[in-house]
Formats: sequence, structure tokens, C-alpha cells
Amino acid sequence: MTKLKFLMTTTFYPPYHVGGACIHVKWLAEELAKQGHEVHVMFSLDAYEIKRGRVPEVDIEPGMVHLHPLRSPRGRLEILLTYLRGRSAYFAREFEKLLGEISPDVVHHHNISLLGYDLLRKRGQYLNIYTAHDYWLVCQRNDLLRNGQLCATERSCTICALRSRRPPQFWRRWDALARAIRDVDLAIAPSSYVGRTLSEKTGLPFVTIPNFVPPPPRDILPSGFSDYFLYAGRLERDKGVMELVELFKDHWGEICARLLVAGTGSLDGRLRAYVKRNDLEDVVRLLGWCDQSSLYPLYRDAHALVMPSIWPENAPLVALEALSVGTPVLASNMGGLPEIAGLQGEGFVCDLMHLKDTLIRVRNASPDRQRLRDIYRSHFSPERFLSRYLELVIERRCE
Repeated sequence: MTKLKFLMTTTFYPPYHVGGACIHVKWLAEELAKQGHEVHVMFSLDAYEIKRGRVPEVDIEPGMVHLHPLRSPRGRLEILLTYLRGRSAYFAREFEKLLGEISPDVVHHHNISLLGYDLLRKRGQYLNIYTAHDYWLVCQRNDLLRNGQLCATERSCTICALRSRRPPQFWRRWDALARAIRDVDLAIAPSSYVGRTLSEKTGLPFVTIPNFVPPPPRDILPSGFSDYFLYAGRLERDKGVMELVELFKDHWGEICARLLVAGTGSLDGRLRAYVKRNDLEDVVRLLGWCDQSSLYPLYRDAHALVMPSIWPENAPLVALEALSVGTPVLASNMGGLPEIAGLQGEGFVCDLMHLKDTLIRVRNASPDRQRLRDIYRSHFSPERFLSRYLELVIERRCE
């Protein structure tokens, strides 16, 4: 296979990252580099600082991927102005400089919400790719929610932004954004739901390539817990974690298993207060943030990973990681979640009203863990992703 030069753009990149989309970029960059391709990644340290308050002193070991962390002379102000204007002369200039230095065959844009939509505008003969890790192309909140409910109209975006305590992005009404979107040669969505939704709103055709996760560690130590269900993710209203804890409070005597909650977020304090006020310490265990080495034992020993999201999720990595160790995934019928949970067969996609009965059934069943691991290998392995990804890259470059 011909070796290609890739330039990836992303607002965040590990170790300066804030979510799963950034981890996907790292894994993809490294997998491409392993195959002998030259891979460069451009990202912003200022964006991370404005999200986390500071940029920690971390030594980034030189590896197979060439990293280009950016620091604007205007610092955080650059990020704020990019958010308000939708574009940045600084990031556009740095991007064009890298294009000149690298001469990439492929430019792959990921989450560029704080780098500017202008990067989508094509500036050469490279293949121009965009992956939709969320709904940023059409929604300022990135999640298609308004007042906690799925948004059905675009008429009140300004009001929605103000209610969300965000300055309205009036640039979304400009033709420049639509023109930049039209310059995309290949649009990828990790779930059919997200691709279909964005295609309907932008006119840009999307190809679905499900996310991937690396194989789990060979030797996974015991978690130290038994007889439990697991929630792993952000502790936010849209994830449905509060409703899940309330369900265990009301029906623990029937479910007969504990709930372990791994993650942090704005609901952390509220959840801890709720558990303490209702004497749920023996029912719900809040573990806080858990690193990767701690998560895999939790996945493996759980009856199931529970994902009760109330927003249309894309393709969360935690679900794929759970399947990789043979643990069932129970998910709400929102966004791309049914596309993952549904691969296990019937009865793994359910709403909150029927979740209690599903939990009881799964606890009393013996899952075919080998079949679940096979689902991971067939649909969500690095080999599966890279095969389809490079096939499309070569196909589109030849057009």
C-alpha cells in the first residue's frame, strides 16, 4: 500500500484532552503511523487551558506521530474570539503553514470547534476529511438538546444559547460556514444516526465507520467488587445517571445488585448528597474518576455496563471497551447507542420505564461473553476500522 502523509486537526489531543473524541484521534494517528504512514496532529494548548484552568507540565514523549501543539500570542483570548467569530486568523495561518511544510495527501479534521470552521475550507489538492464526533456542525451546544429535550427546531438557537449561559454564535447564520462544509470530500460519522441527522441538516453525505478501541489488556486484575452493574462516564444531566441512581434507590430490593458509578462531572456533589441523604451507601458506590487501568477490571466483573443517556449519543468508547472484555451493554434508545447495544440481540436496548426488568433479567442470566468479544472484534477493532478507513481514503483520492 502507498504510504501517505496525514495532517489531523483537533481542538484537544492527549494528554491535553477533555473527552473520548480526542482519544479516538490519538488512537487513529498511532494506528496509521504503525502502518508506516506519516502522521501530523495540530491542536491547541490554549483551548485546554480555558477548559481546565491551566496546562500541566507534561513531557510528551516523541513517538511515531508528529505533534504540533499551538500557543497563540493572545492566549485564552484567541479561543474566546474563535468561539464568538467561528474562525481564527491565527489558527488558519498556522494550518496553512503546516500545509506548506508537510504537503499532506490527506487532511482529516476532527473536533475543530475552538479552531474555527474555516479550516474545513480546502486549500490544496489533498483529500479533505471531516469526522463528526458530535453535532457541532449544526448545534452550538453540540448535543441537539434544548431544556434537556431533543431539539426539534432551529428557530430558537439564540434563546437556547442564552439559557445555556453561552454567548450566541451568530456566525452560524452566515453562508461562509455552508461554503466551508461543501469543501469536505469525505464526511465520516461513527454512527448512522449522527450521519443521517447531519446529512439532513447540511446536505453533506456521510459515511458511517463505527469507532474502535484497542484490544483490552491481556491480564486484567480483579476489580475487588462483585454482584454489580456499572455506569462509566460523565456525571451530567444528559447522561441519565441521576435517573439511574434513583431507579436503584426505588427498586434495589428487586434488582438485588449494587450500582458502581465511575466518573466525574457537574452532578458529582448532588449525587453524593443524594446517596448520603437516602442511606444508599450500600446500594450505590461513587468511585470518582477512574483511569484506564482501573476501568477494565470494572467492565469485566460487572453484570453489564448501563448507559441510560437522554441525549442522542454518537458512539461512546466505554460501550466498545465493555464489549471487548465480554460484558453486556444496556443502553437507552437514543442516538447511536442502539447501533451498538442492538448487535447483542433483543432486550439490550430499553427505556427507563423498562430498565428495572432488564437489569433483573441480565443479572439472572449467564451472558455468552465469547460472543460479545466476537462482536467487538467484528465491528469495533482497530483492524476493522483501519481497513474501511483506508479503503475510503484510497477510493476518494482516485476519484
